[in-house]
Amino acid sequence: MRPWTNRDDYHTMSREQQVNLIRLRTGHNRLNAHMNRKFKLAPSPTCACGQEDQTAEHILQRCPLLDEERKEVWPSPTPLQTKLYGSRQELEKTTTFITSAGLIV
Repeated sequence: MRPWTNRDDYHTMSREQQVNLIRLRTGHNRLNAHMNRKFKLAPSPTCACGQEDQTAEHILQRCPLLDEERKEVWPSPTPLQTKLYGSRQELEKTTTFITSAGLIV
């Protein structure tokens, strides 16, 4: 096999960043919604904010507990698609947000 010479933005990121993004993209993560429904390891699928299930979409787009961190990383509204599949800069913003919010995905 020949080495891969043309890498996309995702594949130029660190392994930790790649893992976090894949977990957010697929929904196979450590957020309450998945941990409750799939493994019964969380008492409830609901986020600590109490408004809706703790999913990747909820934490990246709407969770009021993470508004401050979200506005620091994305000052203007950004679509979920861009946060998960955008340019390297957008993907790095997403992983920075996860880290600064103290979330383990």
